[in-house]
Amino acid sequence: MNIRYKLNLGIIGVLFLLAVGITLIKEEKGTEAVLSENKPAYICIIIDDFGNDSEGTEEMMKLPIKFTGAVMPLMEKSKQEAAMLIGEGKGVIVHLPMEAKSGKASWLGDNPVLVSMSEEELEKTISSSLSQGYGTGVNNHMGSKAVESDKVMDILFRHIKENNMFFVDSMTSADSLSGKYGEKYGVSVLKRDVFLDSTDSRDKVIENLNKTRDIALKKGYAVCIGHVGAEGGKITAEAIGSVYEDFEKSGIEFITADELCKMIGQQQQTALP
Repeated sequence: MNIRYKLNLGIIGVLFLLAVGITLIKEEKGTEAVLSENKPAYICIIIDDFGNDSEGTEEMMKLPIKFTGAVMPLMEKSKQEAAMLIGEGKGVIVHLPMEAKSGKASWLGDNPVLVSMSEEELEKTISSSLSQGYGTGVNNHMGSKAVESDKVMDILFRHIKENNMFFVDSMTSADSLSGKYGEKYGVSVLKRDVFLDSTDSRDKVIENLNKTRDIALKKGYAVCIGHVGAEGGKITAEAIGSVYEDFEKSGIEFITADELCKMIGQQQQTALP
């Protein structure tokens, strides 16, 4: 057998192995894609500002999917709307007014959590809001200043722990201390991924919903926040109503905030050695 013939056989052999390798890589990638498509993904929609008979409240209540209503405490319709949400199979959390770095003080209502308060005043204010008995968790209404305060967050998370609640950080500040105090007190913390509205454009809300879906499909779940009232209301409800069926067909499941906390907690327990 001459040298040229041996070289040709060698080249043919290498090409064959490369071809087999490429085929196997394609098959493996194809298998991974199929598995990722079948993996469930969850969206937790939180709708803020219930409790004041705001525009869009009825439309939100009628949505045939699970979401979580964040109810302002101590408002005229707080308990009534919390009961309505529960009756419609939705989740309920306390939408706690907390001091912001900007915005009107009137937007915080009559019982806000302020950084300037003494520890005694904070204890009283937080306790009165969390003791209403209609929420399994808490999220911040505004709060970009308060969530950066060690004094405020330490007292808040101690009360959240005592009431066996969880915290949803609206992420109005990138420097929020929710992670620090969630770890200190063993409180579950969810963080907002996308704000849906604060716009009068239904198409923009749909765009933000699509962004939420994409995050959920990538990491397994996503948390988004919308509003009743001037920040969203009917437009947000209509946008959700127009996309939820397509989302479900793509493998999305809508769940409440407390369901998401339990799911994440179970996954963390399973991952422990």
